Amino acid sequence: MKKVILSIALAASGIFTSTSVQAANTVNTTNEKPIIEVTLDDDGFVDVKFEELNEKVQAAINALKETYDIDVIKYNAEKQITKVKVTNKEDQSQKKIYFDNEGVETTWEEPVKDIEQETKTEEVL
Repeated sequence: MKKVILSIALAASGIFTSTSVQAANTVNTTNEKPIIEVTLDDDGFVDVKFEELNEKVQAAINALKETYDIDVIKYNAEKQITKVKVTNKEDQSQKKIYFDNEGVETTWEEPVKDIEQETKTEEVL
């Protein structure tokens, strides 16, 4: 008799546990809302052909061709910055390189500040 009661108790606890887990999963999924993340790449850069760039920027990009494969060339007319997306030939890592109109490598975060700092340094000298 003890075995029968023990078997019924174990079966009942197993059913209760599985019902509780299902109820908890149902509550979690009904309260969750789908998250959609949209990233817009609207940084002012537009696609440009290599031939449309000035000679200094073309020379700078040609110098990259020894080490990198050129993937994309974009230009921001407002900031006068050229963005070049490249892939390293050795390890296939990708990188973005920015050039000003003089073909000098610069940063996109603060290209104007870099130019201002160089001007101030020249004035002090």
